[in-house]
Amino acid sequence: MRVTRATLLLEIGCEEIPARMISGASRELERCVVEILDEARLEHGPAVSWGGPRRLAVCVETVAGRQEDRDEQILGPPAKIAFRDDGSPAPAAVGFARKQGIDPERLTRIETDRGSYVGYERRRKGRTIGAVIADQLPARVGSMPFPKSMRWAEGTHRWVRPVHWVVALHGKKTLELSLFGIASGNLSAGHRFRSAGTVTIKSPQNYITALERAGVVVEPAKRRKRIAALLADAATQAGGALVEDPRLLDEVADLVEWPGVVLGHFDENFLELPTELLSTTLRHHQKCFSLVDRDGRALPAFLAVTNTDDDPNGHIRRGNEWVVGGRLEDARFFWREDRRRPLETRSPDLAGMVFHAKVGNFADKATRVEALARRLGETIGLDATTIDQAAAAARLCKNDLLTGTVGEFPELQGQVGGLMLRAEGQPGAVAQAVYEHYRPAGAGDSLPESAAGRVVATADKLDSIASLIGVGEIPTGSRDPLGLRRAGSGVFRIVGDAGWDLSVNGLAELCSGGEPVAGFFAERFKHYLRETGATPNEIRSVSRPEIDPAEWRDWPIADVAARLESIAGVRDRGDFEQLADLTKRVDNILTKGAAAFTKAEEAAKASEFEEDQAAAIRLRKKIDADSPELDRLIGEQSYAAVIDLLAAYVEPVEQFFVDALVVDEDDPAATLARRDLLRSLHDVLTRCFDLRELAGQAVRKGS
Repeated sequence: MRVTRATLLLEIGCEEIPARMISGASRELERCVVEILDEARLEHGPAVSWGGPRRLAVCVETVAGRQEDRDEQILGPPAKIAFRDDGSPAPAAVGFARKQGIDPERLTRIETDRGSYVGYERRRKGRTIGAVIADQLPARVGSMPFPKSMRWAEGTHRWVRPVHWVVALHGKKTLELSLFGIASGNLSAGHRFRSAGTVTIKSPQNYITALERAGVVVEPAKRRKRIAALLADAATQAGGALVEDPRLLDEVADLVEWPGVVLGHFDENFLELPTELLSTTLRHHQKCFSLVDRDGRALPAFLAVTNTDDDPNGHIRRGNEWVVGGRLEDARFFWREDRRRPLETRSPDLAGMVFHAKVGNFADKATRVEALARRLGETIGLDATTIDQAAAAARLCKNDLLTGTVGEFPELQGQVGGLMLRAEGQPGAVAQAVYEHYRPAGAGDSLPESAAGRVVATADKLDSIASLIGVGEIPTGSRDPLGLRRAGSGVFRIVGDAGWDLSVNGLAELCSGGEPVAGFFAERFKHYLRETGATPNEIRSVSRPEIDPAEWRDWPIADVAARLESIAGVRDRGDFEQLADLTKRVDNILTKGAAAFTKAEEAAKASEFEEDQAAAIRLRKKIDADSPELDRLIGEQSYAAVIDLLAAYVEPVEQFFVDALVVDEDDPAATLARRDLLRSLHDVLTRCFDLRELAGQAVRKGS
């Protein structure tokens, strides 16, 4: 039977989805659909998904219209109870045949890995794409995970938002299915007020253009590009420059279906507020973009992204201006009120603010962070002035949690404290350290720029990790409600970037965390390295679990990173396979010869033998000569040169194995001497890496 192929389109239309959920939801829907097709053995081409405020859609090219018919074996009871001695069907076989609806004469003996069974062969007719999708899609879609979901229809349905329409097409043919009680069809919906109503989707190829005519830009990337262009044009027309904000741009692209931009203004008296307060009010509360003049000073204007490019009477502009003005008035009120009291005078009040029920209050935390900042500064060799600045900042860094400004704008904690200290005329280094001590708040956040800021940020994170793990708050599985993994990654980023001579164990010792904290850091550091692009095999090659699983924990973090950087390029070498095989071969001989070595120790000593094989003598001299050079290269973190040094062993080791007999039953002293030679060689080969972990990986893989 000839199987037709056509593009599959699925669209789920619903009420407005929160922007932060759209991207992940569209990818999850794509995964579900592709998984259904693969499990059903329906051949298909590439898939693409789109998401917007009111719809999630998936399009899969060249999907087979039905499954191929296939032959399959149906097994019944074991043959020993299914057939009598004369070969006729026993009751067990007759009952099985009756259940299958076939004549017992069709049953045969079928041999399997588990033994002999009775059974028969049948041809299963392939199901259509419509039957497969109707059967599988509702349950898969219904189980899609969302941070929050809604119930509707008297609580019988639950999803991210109530569903109102479903489009399901295979080519021009409508697939019949029911999703949350909604029957599928070929009718979508256009823009809420730029479209007359329903939109007929004649085919998947017609989907994007049909909706665009109805006021909906389906593709998120296209919406984002259009918004970026509109913002740039509007900023130029306003006589200013746009403050770039990629994250906000991503968010607003998922808030609208037909992008537009309006220019709004606010009272220039609000410019007395710190820039951070202005931009946060605009960004977080109104999703608006800030504007600056040629000198980088804030302008009393903003750009708002709208769900239409039409605002002839200025209603949208005035609405945004009214809300922005109110929010800025709130910000000014809290800022002025907080400025009435110096930040340092709030320190005693921290005792009334709980950090964690089992750990204590924020006054306790500030005391610990101050002590830890001093200890860290001394450990990494900072000058006394910088250490004092870091300690002063640590003592004050949590005080802004008691301010009204942070209460209203919690995303500015730390920054508000730094701004208040700066406004009070306090030392700039202290104010800067307080300002940036929460950095990095995530993978994409910037690092602290000042030396004191790096110290306070690290001390704060170390204290949180040590104190919380100390009371049993260890992250498990995907749960990390207190953000300890994120804090750990932040510590590694700061330490690595600053080049501090601190190891995983050193960090745990610094915060008196003991083995539980050291173990957490070790595991988290490996995850951090994966996040930065290292593969599991590369990490194992550096951590050397088969050599010494714990030694790497005492290496400086920057040193581990340097080793990984050199390992990442080793696969490109022409001698990579020989390098990877070198350690493996030496280790195999030492392992397999263990019994012979033990026997030789009972009969002789290595010192009783004087080596006479030229290849062995040459190898020993090379190892002895390379030892100080290897020490120097490790001290300089010149690990690419270390790999070159190791590569020079390929030929002499090969010659040694050709010329010398390691296990010599007639000469136990020679056996022990050559065993010791191989042990020395093994130490050289595995001192920095274990290249065996990369064997068979000539092409670098990401997993």
